[in-house]
Amino acid sequence: MNQFFSRAGVFLLGLIISCTAYCLTVRADIGLGPLFLVQVALEGNLGLSAGTAAMVIGLVLVAMSAIVRGGVGIGTLLAPILGGIIIDLALPLIPTVHGLALQVAACAFGTVVMMLGGAFITQANFGVGGMDGLMRGLSRKTAAPLGHVRLAMEASLLLCGLLLGSKAGIGTIITALLVGHSYQFWIRLLSQEKVSFATGASTAAIKPEVPVLAN
Repeated sequence: MNQFFSRAGVFLLGLIISCTAYCLTVRADIGLGPLFLVQVALEGNLGLSAGTAAMVIGLVLVAMSAIVRGGVGIGTLLAPILGGIIIDLALPLIPTVHGLALQVAACAFGTVVMMLGGAFITQANFGVGGMDGLMRGLSRKTAAPLGHVRLAMEASLLLCGLLLGSKAGIGTIITALLVGHSYQFWIRLLSQEKVSFATGASTAAIKPEVPVLAN
């Protein structure tokens, strides 16, 4: 039972870090990653809050992951709901960043920190994210490599975001370049200790994959 609550604490810490860092990339206002472009489009077209839009998209991904049997755990279900709440609480507290240099720095910093949160979420081992579950399920059903499936998913999301009215920008490129490498860096750094400091579980076998809130 103590281990469960420790894992829950790591999971919640990861969500807080990841969602708050995501809010910083939003305030940088120079473009977001493909998944977030869809969230912003949904927010603008339906008049939803940023957190509610993230919650809706997250739950849709969870449902799609379940359909293709990509794996659904307690964290898979909780992440979109809690993440949406955290975003709505954090976003009003973070001011808009002005000046291109500061905007680029804020976007890059926010992306790297967002992946730290994603690494904590992975470490908690509460279930694969909806995006990752969908990727795995589609890969099994189509026999296509994970990388190819992920690329097709990202391209589809980018197209959907653009068609729905979102605008890509420098931040979209920054996110694409930093997300995977940052996530792998944090996972490897945490895995150097061999044993998770909060859960008591081995992290050596954790495979670096980008979580739902890390794209």
